[in-house]
Amino acid sequence: MRDVTHARGRPTDYRPYLDGVRTLAVYLVIAFHTGLGLFTGGFIGVDVFFVLSGFLVTSILMRDLAGSGRVRWRRFYSQRVRRILPAAIVTLLVTSAVYAAIASPAQVLDAYGGVRAAFFYVTNWHFVQQSTDYFAANVNTNPVLHFWSLAVEEQFYLVWPLAIGVLFLVTSRAGRWRWWILRGAVAILGLASVWEALHFASTSLSRAYYGTDTRAYQLLAGAAIALTPQLLHLPGRAGRIAQWAATLAFSAIVVLGTSSVSIGPITRGVLIAVLAPLLIVALANAPGGRLKRALSTGPVTYLGRISYGTYLWHWPLIIFLTLNHTIAPLPLFVVDTLGATALAALSFKILESPIRFTTVLDRFRGPVIAIGFSTSILIGLVVVPIVLDSGSGAVAIAAPGAGPHLLDWRLARKDVPPVPDCLGKPVDECTVVKGTGPRMLLMGDSTARMWIPAFVEMAKHESLTLSIAFSSGCPWQLGLQYNLGTEITKPCEAQQKDWFTRVVPQLDPDIIVLAHQADDDPARTRSFVAPDGHTFNTTSPDFEQTLTDLSSGALTKLARPGRRIVIIEPTPLGPNLFDPDACLSTGKAPGDCSYTANAQPTPLEQFYRRLAQPNITSIDLDRIQCPRWPTCDAVVHNIIVKRDAVHLTATYAESTWMEVDAVFRKQHLVQAATASGG
Repeated sequence: MRDVTHARGRPTDYRPYLDGVRTLAVYLVIAFHTGLGLFTGGFIGVDVFFVLSGFLVTSILMRDLAGSGRVRWRRFYSQRVRRILPAAIVTLLVTSAVYAAIASPAQVLDAYGGVRAAFFYVTNWHFVQQSTDYFAANVNTNPVLHFWSLAVEEQFYLVWPLAIGVLFLVTSRAGRWRWWILRGAVAILGLASVWEALHFASTSLSRAYYGTDTRAYQLLAGAAIALTPQLLHLPGRAGRIAQWAATLAFSAIVVLGTSSVSIGPITRGVLIAVLAPLLIVALANAPGGRLKRALSTGPVTYLGRISYGTYLWHWPLIIFLTLNHTIAPLPLFVVDTLGATALAALSFKILESPIRFTTVLDRFRGPVIAIGFSTSILIGLVVVPIVLDSGSGAVAIAAPGAGPHLLDWRLARKDVPPVPDCLGKPVDECTVVKGTGPRMLLMGDSTARMWIPAFVEMAKHESLTLSIAFSSGCPWQLGLQYNLGTEITKPCEAQQKDWFTRVVPQLDPDIIVLAHQADDDPARTRSFVAPDGHTFNTTSPDFEQTLTDLSSGALTKLARPGRRIVIIEPTPLGPNLFDPDACLSTGKAPGDCSYTANAQPTPLEQFYRRLAQPNITSIDLDRIQCPRWPTCDAVVHNIIVKRDAVHLTATYAESTWMEVDAVFRKQHLVQAATASGG
C-alpha cells in the first residue's frame, strides 16, 4: 500500500465514490442548519464525516505500519497541517472580521470565546461549558459553532497515530494475533465511547454531543474498517449482494437525515457508526451499480473534494444572512448552498490545493508543523482580541448614586446567578437559604433561575428556607417538553421526574413558586412535545388546550392541604425578541434601547388568573421589570435590566426583592404559609 500520488494530487488507491459520500454528508448538514423541515436529522452528515475520517486516516497509518513497521510522524502531521489549517485559519479570520463589522458588540462578545477556542482546537469543549445543547438558541448564533467537529477531528489526529503506534509496538511479539489485538482494542474503545455517549445523553446532551470521547466511536468505526482491509476485497460472488447492501445503507443514511425518524442525535449517531462502515465496505466490493456510478461521477466527486471548504463556509454565511432577521428555509438553503460551494471552490483552487499538493513543503515537514500550530495559537492569543475588541462596555448615562449599579453591558451579558445542582443528590443540596420560617421551593426553567437573587434576599429577610429546582429549558409542567428531538428531552424528563417524585415530597415546601418562559407570547414561536409523543406549536388547534391541561395536571400533583402555589407570569418580551443589552452595546442611549411590550395577557396567563383558588395564585411582576409599563426600559435605577431578550440580570433581579416581597405580602402568601406550616 504505497503512498504514491497522481499528478492531480490523488493517491493511486483513490476511491471516487467516497468523495460522493462526502457530498451527501455536507449538503445534509446545510439542509439541517438552514432549517429545511424535511431534514431535521441532517446533522448526521457530521457523523458520516467522522466515520470517513477514521477510515481514511487509519488507512494512511496502515500504509506506514505495513511498509516500515512504524508511523512516519512528521509526514503524517505535516500533511494534516497542510490539509486543515490554511483553510480553517482564513475562514476564522474572515468570519471574525465580518462578524465584528455587522454584529452588535454584545453579539461579538458572545462569539469571542468560541473563536479563540477554534484557534486552539478545543471548540467542542468550549461549547460543552457554554451551552445546554447543540440545538438550542444559546449557541446557535455563534458564527464558529460548526468548528466543534473540526476540534474533535484534530484532537483525534493528535492522539490516534500515537496510540496506534504504541499498540503496534507492544504487540510486536504477538505474531499473527497482532492485528486481532489491534482490532480488539479498537472495538473495546469504541464500545466504551458508545456507552459514554448514551450515558451522557440522559443527563447532559451537550456533553454527549460535543465530547471527543463520546464521539470517538464513530472515528473508531472507520478505523476498524481500515484495520480489516480484507473487508474491502471480498470474494467476487459477494458483488451483487454488495450492490444491494450499498443501496440499502445509503438509503438508510438519507432517511436518518430526515424528519421521518423520531429518534435523537445520539441514537442516530450510533446507527451511522454501523451504516457508514457498511456503506464503505459495500461500495468497495460492488462491481458497479447505479449508486456507485452516481457517487463516482465528476461533478459529484468534485463537490466532495471541496466539501471541507463548503462545511467551513456554510455556517458563517447562515449567521451573516440571518443576523437580526429571518429568512425562509428554502431560499436560505439555496443561497447558502451556492455561496458556500462557490467560496469552497475558490479556496480549494487558490489556497488549499497549492499548499496541500506542492512537493516543496515535503522537504520541510518539521517547520510546517511548527509554523502551522504556532500561527494558529498566536492568532488566537493576539489577533482575535484585536479583531473582536468591542471597545468600552460602559453605558453613557449619569454617574450612579448610592446602592447597587450595573452600567457595563459586558458585565450584564454574563450576570447570571449561580444555581445548585441536586439531580440524584441529597435534596438538602437544593437548599440555598436556611431559615426558621416556611419552606419555599422555586421551580422551573431559566426564568426561575433569573429570579433566584430576588428570592434569596426575600428568604433572608423573611427567615424562609429557600430551595431551588432548576433545569435550563425545562418547564415545570410535568411531561411538557420543547420539541428538540427525543434524546434532547431526556435530561428534562429526568429533572421533571426528580422534582415531582423526590425533591417536592422530601422537601415538603409550604410555598412552591413556579416560573416559566412566555410559551404562548406572540413575540415568539415555540414547538413542544406532549406526554403522548405528539408535537404541537403555536399554530396547532390544540396548542392552548394542551398547555392548560398539562399545567392543571402538574398543579394537581403539586397541591397538598396548606400548601400555597405561586405562578410567576412570564417576562414581558419585546417585538422580534428585542435584546436591550445588545442595543446598549452599540453605543445607543438607554432611552433608545427601550421597547413596548405586549400589554395584553396571553391565553395561558388568563387561564392562571382564572384559577383563583385559595391555594393557587398567579402574580404579575411586569411593573417590577418595567416600571413605566408597558414601556420596558433598558436601564432602571442605574442597573441594566436584561442580559438578553428574555432574562433579567442577576443584579437587577436582586434589586427588586423588596418589591417582590411586597407583592407576596399583599397577597398574604408568606403569612398564610407561616400560619399553615411554618
